[in-house]
Amino acid sequence: MHTPLLAKPLLDETLYLYLAVAENALSAVLVKEELKVQKPIYDVSKILHGAEMNYLIEKFSFALVMASRKLRPYFQAHKIEVLTNQPLKNIIHSPKASGRLLKWSIELGAFDIKFNP
Repeated sequence: MHTPLLAKPLLDETLYLYLAVAENALSAVLVKEELKVQKPIYDVSKILHGAEMNYLIEKFSFALVMASRKLRPYFQAHKIEVLTNQPLKNIIHSPKASGRLLKWSIELGAFDIKFNP
């Protein structure tokens, strides 16, 4: 086995974001694709505290917001495709969204994000 090396994204390249959610932690990994091989660019994680542990479906949205805050330069310079099996787009852009989800939706609206299963 080889240790994965972090890759450097090229200008205007589409980057892919994978989200992972556990009971008390969130993580995200940003990757690029070269010759049908995905190479990691950066990964971030966060341990949930207090009220954050009570989030249910919001955990995936919170993971995306956390990644966008920590990886802002990548989100500003590239198109991001979020690869998830969750209905994240519907949750974030729902007209019935709670105040927290609405705030996150506005924050994420500044970036070029697509959602793919």
